[in-house]
Amino acid sequence: MAQMIPALPPAQASANVRMVYERLRTGLSDAWLVVCDAAWVGRVTKSGPLHDGRIEFVVAHPELGLLTLAVVDGGLLYEPSANRWLELGLDGATAAIEDPYARGQLACSALLRQLADHPAASPSQPAHGHGVLLLGAQCPRRGFAPHAPAEITIDRDRITSLAKQVQALAELWAERQPATGNASSRGWWQALQDTFVAPRQARPLLWQRLADDQAGMIALGPQQMAVLDMLARVRQQAIFGPAGTGKTLLAMHKARLLARQGLRVLLTCYNKALGWHMRRALADCPGVVTGHFHELCYDLAGLDRERFKAPDDDRASRQFFDVELAQALQQAAETRGPLFDALVVDEAQDFLTPWWQALDAWLVEPDQAIRYVFFDDAQRLRPDAAPVRGGNEALTLTVNWRNTQAIHAHLSDIEPVMAQARCAAPEGVAVQHENLRPNPGRALRRVLQRLCGEGGVRPDDIVVLTGRSPGQSIYRDFADILRPWKLTAGDEPGAVRLRGARSFKGMEAPVVVLTELDHYPAEQARRLHYVGASRATTLLVVMADAEVTP
Repeated sequence: MAQMIPALPPAQASANVRMVYERLRTGLSDAWLVVCDAAWVGRVTKSGPLHDGRIEFVVAHPELGLLTLAVVDGGLLYEPSANRWLELGLDGATAAIEDPYARGQLACSALLRQLADHPAASPSQPAHGHGVLLLGAQCPRRGFAPHAPAEITIDRDRITSLAKQVQALAELWAERQPATGNASSRGWWQALQDTFVAPRQARPLLWQRLADDQAGMIALGPQQMAVLDMLARVRQQAIFGPAGTGKTLLAMHKARLLARQGLRVLLTCYNKALGWHMRRALADCPGVVTGHFHELCYDLAGLDRERFKAPDDDRASRQFFDVELAQALQQAAETRGPLFDALVVDEAQDFLTPWWQALDAWLVEPDQAIRYVFFDDAQRLRPDAAPVRGGNEALTLTVNWRNTQAIHAHLSDIEPVMAQARCAAPEGVAVQHENLRPNPGRALRRVLQRLCGEGGVRPDDIVVLTGRSPGQSIYRDFADILRPWKLTAGDEPGAVRLRGARSFKGMEAPVVVLTELDHYPAEQARRLHYVGASRATTLLVVMADAEVTP
């Protein structure tokens, strides 16, 4: 039986399409790949505009090449005088349709361009062609038009031997448009597999590589896979999700998939640490330019970091990061850009209006460009941020894959939007609370003794998240009290990491100790609590004054 993508017919497929699906599945050998309701975004020619590609069936064989098959459910009428195609119903009703033969040919050309742009492709083409499945009528002996002959039409009378007819059609096109170049190397077959098969098995690196340099792997959940499938058909979309629902994971996957299709992708975020993580995770994907926004300003605009840097004055520094860097990026686009076909933004809730304007300037077709933005309003740390474009019509992710149920329940008490999400993780260990008084240093030492000394937790797996910056944290002065454990703002093997809750947004760690939120106003402290606590995957410890501990 043929390899079918998807494994079951699409839910929206008509009865006729389902019938074709089943006959191809059972009639073709396992050497064949059949993609039902195939969709992609790409170019028909190397320098042409972006084109939304879609065809009912792509059928491919490593030796015979590939076919694109358009489906017509009813009868078919072509009126040459008006160059008009009509589909005929059993009741005599007619409906104007797009030329199915031209549609199949265009889809074939777009798909070949897609494969040619793939990194694995060699300068070659497989044998290729197109056809029409005319399921409800008999094709005229001479066909419908010079470009629509009977020999590339599989009509009602031949549908009973569909698999045999598809193989014959492939052999016909293999003679007319045979493989060229180094097609026998099967680079095009690998590209086809990557385009339609590999994304359904995509497995990304875990957020934070542990100190032993062993990265875990995490698979996309069913809801995230459904979102990836849907985004294959939508050019622009906002995606909302509470903490832990996999927004960053999806953003990186989507950027990688677009690059595999030969598109030039710009992937960015708000947080510096998350930007570095994205850059490391996608280092093997040259089609994606990635980094946090300000890093991209320097890179794309070609700015000298020693000469073009923030002033010491706080107000001037904010103006530099909020406006001046974005202006430099936008101006550089006039001479060095535009370069990108697609824009993917994570943490979009914190992006300012000048940032969006600068990013748009780097898109080849700003109004038509592929644009996916991921956001969570509850994690908004910039009250002056611009509204997320399309936020009112956003897709919503509703499954928390990151946190245990115990941590998820705690987050639901802090942020109501979390209560609307379902947690798919194990129950986990109860959230722990530690009173800071009378000595915060000794309180942290008690926590580390309980976790590392008695519980055997590795210090490398623990991150202490403070509401302050690490340089302003009270814990920087407690080195003697914390011995034998070391707290560091760097990444030292065997040491507990100290990070700011803001700068750790978008990242995660097995164990998080959350502290130093008490001095903030209530609403700001609540928001930081949500951001910080949601970083913990397996265990959360909250250190606070007893009377304000949740």
